[in-house]
Amino acid sequence: MDALHRAGGVPPGWRLTPPAGDVATGRRLFADFGCASCHVVRGEPFAATAGQQGVGPELTGMGSHHPAEYLVESILNPDAVLVDSPGYVGPDGRSVMPAYPEMTLLQLTDLVAYLQSLTAGGLQRAMAAVEQPAELPAPPPQAASRFLVQAYDVNQGELRDFETWFKQEGASRFFAYEGLLSIETHVDIAHDRPSLVTAFGFRDDDALRRFVDDPALDELARAFDAFAGPHDHRVIGAPPIYRAETLSAERPGASAP
Repeated sequence: MDALHRAGGVPPGWRLTPPAGDVATGRRLFADFGCASCHVVRGEPFAATAGQQGVGPELTGMGSHHPAEYLVESILNPDAVLVDSPGYVGPDGRSVMPAYPEMTLLQLTDLVAYLQSLTAGGLQRAMAAVEQPAELPAPPPQAASRFLVQAYDVNQGELRDFETWFKQEGASRFFAYEGLLSIETHVDIAHDRPSLVTAFGFRDDDALRRFVDDPALDELARAFDAFAGPHDHRVIGAPPIYRAETLSAERPGASAP
């Protein structure tokens, strides 16, 4: 007991662990409590409601981004972590997310179970209907035919650590997946945030599906996403950003300094 108190009253390795809940019940509660009025979950029939509101982070794939205890805290105490983005914080400096005093512990457990289930399933739903852009200039020839794309901002003060992790560990761990051909990150500051777009280029649908279906991906995805702000994942059939040669030109005689 003396050692326990010297450690702050918390046993080594202790963490809040919610009991296992029922995913199907949690999905129903997500709609019943009105969560879909602010949060998008791609592939769900109630996603359109949230899309009209544009308030609150998108929750597609959220189960891969945060542990269960973070989701519990976000529901019980929305002010614990405030997202500094338009629509997330009210004039009083508090989260715009409402409290749910009527929510029982069992309901909370089921709701968190549903949020935890939003992992690879969201990617698989996106894969079922790969987005094809409208008429566009042809991209440059390349071996990749499917792209897993995410747009995000790096957490404040973590860019150097993110770059170091990617160079020393992240890139090699991703390329351990056969069929992943490229990882390209572009900076786009011509639009409102987010400013970074990372595209994982895969040889074909089979390579992408093997990547998504691998249970070990969750740990690697969490390591990457630990540096990134709220974001979703999209699967598209063309590079997300590329130079359109047919609509690009340089002034004759101009040269780079």
